[in-house]
Amino acid sequence: MDKTVEMEMKLTIAHKDLKKLLASDLIVGKTVKGSFAKQELVTTYYDTDAYKLTEAGMAYRIRRNGKKYEATIKTEQASGGGLSARREFNIPLKKQEPVLTGFAELGLEADLEALLAGDELHMLFTVEVKREVRLLQVTPGTVLEMAIDQGRITAGKQKEKIDEVELEIKDGTKADLLEFTAQLAAKVPVFIEPRSKFARGLHLLGNGKEHELPKGRLKIDRGGMVQDELSKLLEYYSDRILQLQNKLRDDSNLLVQADKLLLPQFKHLQALLALIKPLLADGEYDKMRKLLGEPAGTLDVLFRYKRLLLQWQALHGTAGSNWLQRPLLAEKLTEAMESILAEINKQIEQGVYSRCIFRLLAWTEQSLWQNSYYVEVEQLAGCRIEDWYNLLKELEIKGEKIDEAQAKSILRICEAMYYSRRSLKIDRISKTAWKDIQELYKRIQVLVYDVYSSKCLLNCIKGNNSRALYRDSGLLIGWRLQSMQATNVKAFKAYCKVLEDLKK
Repeated sequence: MDKTVEMEMKLTIAHKDLKKLLASDLIVGKTVKGSFAKQELVTTYYDTDAYKLTEAGMAYRIRRNGKKYEATIKTEQASGGGLSARREFNIPLKKQEPVLTGFAELGLEADLEALLAGDELHMLFTVEVKREVRLLQVTPGTVLEMAIDQGRITAGKQKEKIDEVELEIKDGTKADLLEFTAQLAAKVPVFIEPRSKFARGLHLLGNGKEHELPKGRLKIDRGGMVQDELSKLLEYYSDRILQLQNKLRDDSNLLVQADKLLLPQFKHLQALLALIKPLLADGEYDKMRKLLGEPAGTLDVLFRYKRLLLQWQALHGTAGSNWLQRPLLAEKLTEAMESILAEINKQIEQGVYSRCIFRLLAWTEQSLWQNSYYVEVEQLAGCRIEDWYNLLKELEIKGEKIDEAQAKSILRICEAMYYSRRSLKIDRISKTAWKDIQELYKRIQVLVYDVYSSKCLLNCIKGNNSRALYRDSGLLIGWRLQSMQATNVKAFKAYCKVLEDLKK
């Protein structure tokens, strides 16, 4: 690992959980003897009036630790999912006064004097923290520095609290860092802190932006090797889930949209796993699919209840008050939704998504996909499209009736094709075929969710002795089933059209 690259994981952990964690064998048993220390750090960040260093992707700071001063330049590199990798160049100073010389000799490629063109550096903001630091021997080959920071950022009259945990690789691998973070997440709830102290300070000054989810989709090289490129996608959607988890934790009003926000991200991950399934060792696909299944399954139940409630409200409006005088079923469905939302909120508070995602990221970094460095993304995509086509063809649907098992099989295949295509922009599928796959996906969703799937409704009324409730539930089920034939015909026609497209 390049000694100028700082790779660290930045997390937030509640105080009660952090206390529990520090007393656990996971920390105590791995702490390097004599490595624990307490520090009081005062860090000042600098730039020109025009923010020339910031615009060039650099942060300049001077840190005072006791009577020692150190100037540091950090340059932008990769970041996501709480993990950041930046190049860092450090020079000892005798006093707190910015210097421009000495960094080039350490490997900094930028010419600072030419970049600043005579403009002076001035103070932007300060960061004061009390730090507890210890070294952790997490594996025979990897040592991490665990730093617990508590303090504040001061930018003019603006202030912001700092309360975070950093895990930095001192020696070893990214895989071991991710695996250890997954172990932490299994012990206590952990959440990512996606913003650096520098970014937070800039935001206080009004020169930064709130940390937002990246717009659009990650672009990858379809001619690149499978493991290199698809690992980027797995990390990309994992990062989105971890950031959305933060948003839902911080804003309870967004919780009702959890399925809309999070479920597509999990479906992308599941589709990518389905794409690489032939390259995985025995049992790895099922293991990772099961890992994603717990949070994704709960979100899917929320989606189903919301769909049932909307349908009941539509039916209630159609039938009129003479038929449906008491909103018992709406109340029951709302109660069930609130119960599911409470479960999702509990999963968030307990860091279930963090445990799931960090375990997936650790696996992504550690796993060796068979022949992955001999197969290009486009080649794999072409083979998998052929595999999925054969799976669709092997269903042997008779007549124009797609039964429940077949519908669920088609749904899984369609989701794999749909989300893989959205992630990869696979050229092997023509625009016409892609349009028809989307249509099949839409039709088969209606068939599965609105015709064959009433388990949520039955669970909702289970154990209740209200005749009116059973009557209303029967009306809703009947209303859903009455469209069975027409829905089935539309789904079957879409299915046949996709088969014809994929033959070409």
